[in-house]
Amino acid sequence: MLVEIENVRQVPGEDHRRWFLDENTDLIVWYDSSGEKITGFQLCYDKKSVQRCLTWHWNEADKKSILSADGRYSRKRIIRIFEPISKELPKNLSTLVRSVLSGENENQDTNQ
Repeated sequence: MLVEIENVRQVPGEDHRRWFLDENTDLIVWYDSSGEKITGFQLCYDKKSVQRCLTWHWNEADKKSILSADGRYSRKRIIRIFEPISKELPKNLSTLVRSVLSGENENQDTNQ
C-alpha cells in the first residue's frame, strides 16, 4: 500500500511535491500553487529489480497531457501493479493516475 512521506523537500520555483511509496513503487505528484490541481506525476516501479519510471505532466500552454516512459512498458501490467497499492490514495489522485495509465482522457485536462 502506498503511504505518504511527511515533510518532503520542496524545490523553490517548482510545483509543490507529494511523495508516496511502498517497498517496490514510488509515486511522486506535483501540484500547482493552489495545491489543488495535479500538474504531473512520476510512477517508479520494480525498484527491487530493474526500476522503471513513467512520467506524466499537463502542459497548460498546449492543453495537452504527455506520458513518457524510460523504455517499453505494458499498460495492463502497470495498472495491475497500481490498482492494489493505490487504495489509500486521495480519490482524485488515484482516479487521475489510473486514467492516464489506461490511456483514457489523453490530451484532455484530467483535473477538470
